[in-house]
Amino acid sequence: MAHQAGSDEQRSGHGAPSVWKSRNGVRIFCVASACVIAFLVAAATARAAPPSASTILQRVGYVYGHLNNYHIAATRESFFLQAHSGFSRHSEISLDGDRRGRVRMKLTGDESNVLIISDGKTTWQYAPVKNQYTQRAGPVLRDGSGAHEPAGGHEDVFQQAYELLVGHFTTLAQLEKNATLGGKEKIEFKGRQTLCYRIAIRLESMTDELWISRSSFLVLREKRTQAPASSGSRTLVNDEIRVREIAAHAARPADLFTFAPPANAWRVVALELPGEGQGVEGTSAGNFTLNDIEGNGVSLSDFRGKVVLLSFWATWCAPCKRELPILQEILGERKDVVVLTVDDENPATIRSFLHENHYGFPALIDQDRTLFKKFAVHFIPTVLVIDQEGVIVHEIVGWEGPQKLLAALDAAGSKEAGPRGSGTSGANLLHR
Repeated sequence: MAHQAGSDEQRSGHGAPSVWKSRNGVRIFCVASACVIAFLVAAATARAAPPSASTILQRVGYVYGHLNNYHIAATRESFFLQAHSGFSRHSEISLDGDRRGRVRMKLTGDESNVLIISDGKTTWQYAPVKNQYTQRAGPVLRDGSGAHEPAGGHEDVFQQAYELLVGHFTTLAQLEKNATLGGKEKIEFKGRQTLCYRIAIRLESMTDELWISRSSFLVLREKRTQAPASSGSRTLVNDEIRVREIAAHAARPADLFTFAPPANAWRVVALELPGEGQGVEGTSAGNFTLNDIEGNGVSLSDFRGKVVLLSFWATWCAPCKRELPILQEILGERKDVVVLTVDDENPATIRSFLHENHYGFPALIDQDRTLFKKFAVHFIPTVLVIDQEGVIVHEIVGWEGPQKLLAALDAAGSKEAGPRGSGTSGANLLHR
């Protein structure tokens, strides 16, 4: 029995020699240490692994879509190429706004120099060079939700600035399939090196590079590079924006959104700002091919010899909804005009909207916004009227009734004076 007890004791480790205990303890300690180290390495690796490009773009869209009070100051350097010559443009942009619909935008540079202010009830536009200003009732925004939508054709400069610094970042996630993460880079921001994610979005003829702060997911730098147009028309080949200051949730003082006209300033009906109205008019539309909502390819070259009305719109856009019935009537009554529309939403959304409203015009899908960028469309609705030779003869931004549109179609070389047919006439359209 004593022998048996001793054997059990040895097997259980009790009464075992001290050397054996020591080795066993070291073995356990080593295994435990290895597990801890492996766990720490795995945790560190998980922390070090960057999020995907898709996740980053979604975070960026969320941040810019939920700005309560913001201040952004940026420098823009643009280089244009036309035929065999090039020229650059420099501008400084300062943009402030809040969710109550109050905005302040100041633009200075080689083209427009303008100050636009709205307190949500009144909007002022001031040109310091001419010491002229406009004043009208109503906000620069359609509502106070912070969603920026054109209130007319006079705030185009503001809409472009907003789209550049805020608006288009809210929809970046739509381009995730074209985005690649280039890793982490440090760029200088406010005098210090700031760690950023660098993402490249490659489209058909353009590359859009973004430097996004790792801590705030705000875009600190953006550079767009586009291949020159083969037709020799003016092309924005390089466009770089560097943010100098940005505050996403900084309360702005109320007096920032009011305007007191300077001494001897003249109030005018509308400002004529240098650089305005110098869009794509007079340039060749070239050619493009997009799929419609049924997946069929549609090319602009298919309609050479006819006037083409190319409308950029969206199902959520209120001014667009006022324009669309006119497009439908033009489609049915003007056999000399081809109506094409372009939307960057998903096909199912567009198809449902067209069906519910009984619209039959072709709807082309541009989810990559290739055509939006090709023609520098920053806000909607925008209509381009293209003549029989493929030249853009009119660009109409915003919707203020059918007068401009019908006149532009006539001037483009159309033979008919207005939509004609059973129960429809140009006169009827002009009363809409």
